[in-house]
Amino acid sequence: MFKVYNCIATAHDLKLVGLAGLVCVLASFAAINLLHHARKSGGHMRGVWLAVSAISTGFGIWATHFIAMLAFTPGIPSGYNIFLTILSLVAAILLTGAGLTVSLITNWRHGPWIGGVIVAGGIAAMHYTGMAAFEIAGIVLWDPTLVVASIVLGATIGAIALPVGLHGKEEKWKIGGAVLLTLAICSHHFTAMGAASIIPYPTIEVSQSALPAGWLAAGVALASFVVIGLALAGVVLDFRDRRRSELEVDRMRDLANASVEGLLVCDGEAIVSVNTSFAALTGLSASNLVGASLESCFPDKVA
Repeated sequence: MFKVYNCIATAHDLKLVGLAGLVCVLASFAAINLLHHARKSGGHMRGVWLAVSAISTGFGIWATHFIAMLAFTPGIPSGYNIFLTILSLVAAILLTGAGLTVSLITNWRHGPWIGGVIVAGGIAAMHYTGMAAFEIAGIVLWDPTLVVASIVLGATIGAIALPVGLHGKEEKWKIGGAVLLTLAICSHHFTAMGAASIIPYPTIEVSQSALPAGWLAAGVALASFVVIGLALAGVVLDFRDRRRSELEVDRMRDLANASVEGLLVCDGEAIVSVNTSFAALTGLSASNLVGASLESCFPDKVA
């Protein structure tokens, strides 16, 4: 009998393990990024963005698991049940979609936390369905303590990931959410793999219909390309939105500068923007006025 986690250094291709981690990072970043686009949208388009985000995350979870499984070479005949392999992907997408939808329920502050737990449930459902698909000339035994630990660990980190990722529009929140989602997926996977022990049993035969590792590799490659494509699409959309915002700000500034009246914009008592007419009235440059207090422009109080 051998423990799967004891074989990480000796029976795993560490390059493929690293690739699994990279795909997981890209999928997590794409999921958080696309989820922000869903939150900004309304009606039909919100559903479209949620579906795209769910597909990105589901494919990422699935690809991470099966790339890591392809990295595992136990040295005895093995294969993958086609139906359960496909079912694991469907479960990942559907449960992830449900969790992301819950996280965007309007005016419900607990939504992102509960949504994160549901996404973690999708990770667990995908993993254990995927492991059920793994056919091997042996008997797989499970450590119940580590099985429970893998589910609790994924649910705990997943519950934090979405609230962090959706906390603000700044990149630091998106990156933080993506990192936590990556940790939720990877910590669950490797803890759950540690729960498995395999007893080689030569009389047990792998079914003829089992999917060979080579065919699974092709499916995983396709899933990885989908994840990478969606991640790049998210980056392009972010760049487009940022550029559009900059153009709108420039347009509003040009309109303000064309006005003969002095105009300024304040945040509380602090000046954040002025037009050229206001700068001319005060005799100061716009750069000197931005950040100054409103009172400094009107030092003499009217009686």
